[in-house]
Amino acid sequence: MTRITVPFLDANIVDVTVVKWRKAVGETVAAGEVAVEISTDKAAYEIEAPASGTLLAVFAPEKSIVPIKFVLGLIGNAGEEDLSATADNAALMAAYRASLAAPAVSAAGPKLAAAVAPAASAAAPAAGASPALRATPKARRYAQSKSIDLAEVARATGASMITEAIIMQYEEGLKK
Repeated sequence: MTRITVPFLDANIVDVTVVKWRKAVGETVAAGEVAVEISTDKAAYEIEAPASGTLLAVFAPEKSIVPIKFVLGLIGNAGEEDLSATADNAALMAAYRASLAAPAVSAAGPKLAAAVAPAASAAAPAAGASPALRATPKARRYAQSKSIDLAEVARATGASMITEAIIMQYEEGLKK
């Protein structure tokens, strides 16, 4: 059993967007063959299969935003399983979401942190589910640097995919 993971790309890159799977679950893949395409806010990358076998599972569907080291998929022989992959991904996503929320919570103070923590854990999707809030990596970093709540931006603008431009428009609306 071999994992297809998001590689470390650069110290400033914390997440990527899955653009396209070149192989479907059940298809045979050769070592070195491109299995999935990912992108950051600055570049696109092709992730090659680290081993030959059958693509057994896909944990990040197209348009998913996932952190570095996330297990994108599994390659192996039919019937093989990697039971820890889902748990590893859930832990990575929890740490990733916490890192995105940390600056906004710390800036708001401990009272808000106490109020937000239970709501955030209740609103977190089940393991393996894709997050409902979609934003480009660049937009996430911009919002984090300005302590802007992406959920509020989504509610206010009605955008299904938040970009840096949408956040800037949201900021302009607040100034008026």
